[in-house]
Amino acid sequence: MASSPPSSASASSSEDATTTSSNGSAPVQFSKYSRRASARSVVGRPDGGLGLAGKRAVVGGWVKSANVVKAKRGGCAMLPPRMTATESETTGLTCTEVLMARVPLIRCIAKLIGGASAVDKASSSVSYKLAPVTALARINDGSCVPDLQIVVDSSLCPLEQVTAIGACVLVEGKIELVEGRSQPHVIELRVDKVLHIGAVDIDKYPLPNVELPPDELIKDYGPQLATTRTTAMASVARVRSEMVHAAHAFFQTNGFFHVNTPIITTTTVAGERRKMFRVMRPTSSKSDNRAITPEVVRASIKAKTKQIQALKRSDSNKEALEAAELDLQRASELAQQLEQQGSADFSDKSFQHPLYLSSDHTLHLETYACALSSVYTFSPAFQAESLETHNHLAERWTIDAELAFAELEDAISCAVDCLMWLLSTVFKNCSDELKFLSTEENNGKFFHVNSALSSPWERITYNEAVNTLLQVKDKSFEGKVELGMPLSLEHMRFAFHGKSIGSYLVDDYYKKPVIIYEYPKQLKPFYARLTEDETKVSAFDIVVPKVGIVACGTQKEERMDKLTARIDDLRLPRDHLEWYLDIRRHGTVKHSGFSMDIEQLILLVTGLNK
Repeated sequence: MASSPPSSASASSSEDATTTSSNGSAPVQFSKYSRRASARSVVGRPDGGLGLAGKRAVVGGWVKSANVVKAKRGGCAMLPPRMTATESETTGLTCTEVLMARVPLIRCIAKLIGGASAVDKASSSVSYKLAPVTALARINDGSCVPDLQIVVDSSLCPLEQVTAIGACVLVEGKIELVEGRSQPHVIELRVDKVLHIGAVDIDKYPLPNVELPPDELIKDYGPQLATTRTTAMASVARVRSEMVHAAHAFFQTNGFFHVNTPIITTTTVAGERRKMFRVMRPTSSKSDNRAITPEVVRASIKAKTKQIQALKRSDSNKEALEAAELDLQRASELAQQLEQQGSADFSDKSFQHPLYLSSDHTLHLETYACALSSVYTFSPAFQAESLETHNHLAERWTIDAELAFAELEDAISCAVDCLMWLLSTVFKNCSDELKFLSTEENNGKFFHVNSALSSPWERITYNEAVNTLLQVKDKSFEGKVELGMPLSLEHMRFAFHGKSIGSYLVDDYYKKPVIIYEYPKQLKPFYARLTEDETKVSAFDIVVPKVGIVACGTQKEERMDKLTARIDDLRLPRDHLEWYLDIRRHGTVKHSGFSMDIEQLILLVTGLNK
């Protein structure tokens, strides 16, 4: 079993420097590098900042909401140091009345002329009308869910600058208890210095003063503000940060080495039901005999089409047909690009072979595992097309791990321990974020991480999963349920009321996470290790409620003869895989691994919709 995760996040504690406290209570923590206190170190504390009352602090953030009020201090109104013409028009006072209130000599002369009662009445009116105008603004620097309320007097700056939604402020003042107000704040910062104002035009600032669903925000306002300035998306970003940090902590704690695998590659894993982005080089002004023209590509398309027709007539294996169809699709995409660009030049040494953005890091990760034993990588994976287009991400980030001297059971155990570690860490250290996302964004529809942590997960074979579905009599699925069909959500074409079969198993039947293993070989990649009957392979998927697959893995085929026979059966290009076969030629070893989709894990812990 893996060791326990850290007891608290305390990510901010390493970044903050504690200030000295003169009166002995809890000190304010200032960031080591920006000379300010984060909102998390003030209102993000368990006591909401109550223990910081009476301390001075410098805080900064962006205005989330604000309002302006008039206030009296010490029982009598305090006058601003100066009043502009605009203020005079607003208060309705004459210059004589203002002078009587401000200048004692003039007030004495007025008493001699008009009488004391008249002057006192005028002074009282002036004192009331010139009571200081105060702004109450809630600011947040993105470090936590709660906002910090600041109180700014009109004598410090034009209040319209610090009350504009989206404005950035950096202020200094004293932390005080909030008394006599029906607000969810226990403290506020009474500002006495305004150090910076990043003004905004309130008529042009795009984000409204309400929380909208993330998809609407990004669609209407763009990712540059919608993915950072809103409380919901800032909460998701902090959850993601905590999860990535926890992933590194898990693997480092358990003796894994972090490595980087190529993002641009010449290797395509044929048979995958995904299409890869082609890396194109700008066309050279000087064409040579290596330049690819639209005519050359059209001829290739014609040849590929004939090949596909021949494969269909010969009732060839499914993966060989899919590989040929994938090649045809790539050729068609290249033809469209060439019609716009004229030609594609591969004369550069780096482009002697077609290059793609990597959609899978497994093959390259194996080379490290067969030298360093236990390795992992955190990298982007690119997918040009998906069968589930409404859930499709062109770029997603994955955590991939590979273990030498390990079989399938070892990889499953490691994947489960890793998931448990990630879920428990995020659940413990991001409770405010998860609570906010649960109540505000999803109307309380939230998959409680506790349920995944407290109950044992179901383990079934692929055949058991299909047989379970065949026994369902009160449901009707779109499509035929039979052995050999895919169960993974990415490959699923059968659905019941819009729900995939894989999702039905975990949401409605088992109602908890399920580990499905031992798949038919045609449903998994060529490198998956064959079982004794050579009809199935050592592979697994971890499927969770509401989300679907969050992790998948395989034991790799370490036997050279079995692997080459599989490559030949699928008619994969041997020349592109010679480097991969070298691992088996020189010191082969049993090894297994898995891949986790960060985006799927985010959906799992936050409860957000896809």
